[in-house]
Amino acid sequence: MQSPRISSWGALVWVLLALLLSPRAAQALEAPTRVSVLTMGPGDHPFTRFGHNAILLEWADGRDAVYNYGTFEFNGLEGARDFMGGRFRYWLSVGTLDATRRAYGAARRSLVAQELALTTDERAQLFEALAENARPDNRYYAYDYYRDNCSTRVRDALDAVLGGALERQVTGTGRFTYRQHTLRLVGQASLLYFGLDSALGRPTDRPISRWQELFLPRELQEELSHAKRPGSGQPLVSAERLLLAAPRPPSPSFPPERTLPYLALGSTLGLALAGLGIAAPRYPAARAVLGAVTALLGFVLGLLGCALLVFAFSKHWAAHDNPSVLASPPWALGLVWYGVRLARGQRSWPALGALLAASLLTSTALFGFAVSPPHEPLRQAALFLPLWAGWLYGAWRAGSKARIESSN
Repeated sequence: MQSPRISSWGALVWVLLALLLSPRAAQALEAPTRVSVLTMGPGDHPFTRFGHNAILLEWADGRDAVYNYGTFEFNGLEGARDFMGGRFRYWLSVGTLDATRRAYGAARRSLVAQELALTTDERAQLFEALAENARPDNRYYAYDYYRDNCSTRVRDALDAVLGGALERQVTGTGRFTYRQHTLRLVGQASLLYFGLDSALGRPTDRPISRWQELFLPRELQEELSHAKRPGSGQPLVSAERLLLAAPRPPSPSFPPERTLPYLALGSTLGLALAGLGIAAPRYPAARAVLGAVTALLGFVLGLLGCALLVFAFSKHWAAHDNPSVLASPPWALGLVWYGVRLARGQRSWPALGALLAASLLTSTALFGFAVSPPHEPLRQAALFLPLWAGWLYGAWRAGSKARIESSN
């Protein structure tokens, strides 16, 4: 009764042995002959300002695989809703070096490969871990720009293979905070600088460690170039290849300081709005322009305040505890209604006196936050305090005159 069962198990064993010993299976289990970290330079799109990286595996027979933790898909309104809710998913994709070179060459981005001095067992372990991570059931992860991104995933994968030796070597505090690094890399794009500076909250102003600073691909590249093999003390990077050169200026070493430019801009706009309010009683066109600008300011800054408020209660921890919402409060949307009435010369000032005063007080409160570390919104106060003060005076002059004319 047991002989058929023994025969079945024996046949199964022979089939498994045949599969394992076949050239295809042996090739699939073969450790790569070379492991490199790819570092991609910045690009033009806001998503690419901070660079990128991936892990390159190469075999002696010419095969290669690029494991890329930075793959995502933004599906219109659904993608925007997921992003606002902190549910944005990235995944680990597998491509080829040739396709990677074509894509980054077309985007005029640099590409550097740092070959790592890993043993055969370490290369096999890394290959096995990446292949398992790339399976459809395992490849997705909840993206966090600072704590869980393409660079931290590469960093942690290498550290696991090295038994924690990489983290033990990376000691000390970071050069900058999360906010400072972010503003350093987007400083040339004024609107992006303003948007990110407004969106980031107090958690991004706390000091970070050098290990945390490796959330940036370029910082990881620099740290790998100084890392040593555990035990032997030999360099971890055995060779470096420049695969693509890009005609771009290097990233700034320090974040730009925008306090004085913001003060100049806010003062100029505030004086212009005050001047329009002074001229409004004599020139209807000045009143119309002031009303239109008021409505525009209320619409733009009010929507910004609403977005900041949503982020403050989302899973985006970097946007929590954000005093910037006081500079562009959601209730500024009420200025749309006031601006329309002001442009038409209708009586409005008494009904909105409390709202207008609140706008100025919020800017003052923001300035109070600026002098208490660790937050640094002094440039925000420098922009909005004179802007709101000038608008407040101009609207009072124009609104008071409109009230007098209405009563007469």
